[in-house]
This record gives sequence, C-alpha cells and structure tokens, in this order.
Amino acid sequence: MRVEIKKARKKCGQKTILDVEGVCIESGKIYALLGPNGAGKTTFLRAISRVDKDIESEMYLIGLENSDCVGYMPQSAYLFDTTVEKNVLLGFVGKNMAKPEMEKLAFEALKRVGMERFAKSKAKSLSGGESQRVALARMLVMKKNLVLLDEPTSATDVVGAEMIEDYILDLNKKYGITFVFSTHNPSQAARIAHEVIFMDNGR
Repeated sequence: MRVEIKKARKKCGQKTILDVEGVCIESGKIYALLGPNGAGKTTFLRAISRVDKDIESEMYLIGLENSDCVGYMPQSAYLFDTTVEKNVLLGFVGKNMAKPEMEKLAFEALKRVGMERFAKSKAKSLSGGESQRVALARMLVMKKNLVLLDEPTSATDVVGAEMIEDYILDLNKKYGITFVFSTHNPSQAARIAHEVIFMDNGR
C-alpha cells in the first residue's frame, strides 16, 4: 500500500492555510505530523481523509481498493448517547462477526486504552480525555489499512497517553496498520513514529 498526496492546497480568503507540494505515505509505517498550533496539521489530515471537499489535492491510493480502507479520528471525537461498550461495538458495523467475538474484542480495545471499567457507563458521563480514549478504541477495532489521528492524546493524562501510544505501536507491529498522527510534542513523535513530517505555516 502507498498513498501519494500532491498539491494539497487550501485558502481562507487571502490566507493560505495549506500548501503541501507532495508527501508519500508508505505501508506499515507510523508518521508524525509535528508542528505548533496553526501549522496546518489538522487541515492536512482532512485532505488525506477527504472529509474537507474545499481542499484542492491530488491523491493516489496504490494498493488500496478504495477510500473505505482509510479511517480518520478528529481531535474532538464524537460519542453516541449510549454505553461506552456500545460505542466501541459500532466499529464492527458491516463486519461478519459473532456478537460474543465482537464484545470480546471491544472489551480488549477498551482495556488497551484503560477504559474497560467504564464499559457499561454512559458515554456522555465521561470527561474529554476519557471520551477521546473510547473514540480511539472504536476507531482501532475497525482495523483500517490507514488510520489518521488528530492529536489522539491531547486531552489525556500522561498514563493515558502512554497506553494509547503502546496500543498504536502494537497494532502497527501486529497488523501492519499504517498510522499518520498529528502532535505538537517532539518527544511523542520521537517515541513512536518511524518518520516525522515537520509542518509550519501550512507547509
């Protein structure tokens, strides 16, 4: 699998907020988009995910059947007004799996992000950091070929961040899932990324 993004550009009035000439994402690697707030990291992730139709870009999915193989989790993750467990189970929609197997995998995913004790709790009762971890568990059980994460540990504490980082590393090693995540933390980028893409002023 390889994803090539070329000439990704977006303007807001006269201001250019994204101007990336070209980036190639190779299969099985973890990439960090590193830069300060306002550097264009989120906009670039939205360009790759195709959720923002106002971004001009050329994108080539090589070795992927279609864009359904790409998963995107925004920084402000949305949870449905049901239990934590049921939110994670939504990640299995469309998969031909028995309910007990899905429940087992959902619990394991929650355990990996330190949220298993909240499985039967209402999602709306969670803090921002807890919600972010549940949303990540839901995204990662989908086993997409390419996963895009916008500041996946921004609302979590140090322990939660380390659990999320370990989970990403494990899924990458075990299943070869390719990750691209944004961060403003150089230490985090150095810990888990195979390659770091520096961004500033949309470039």
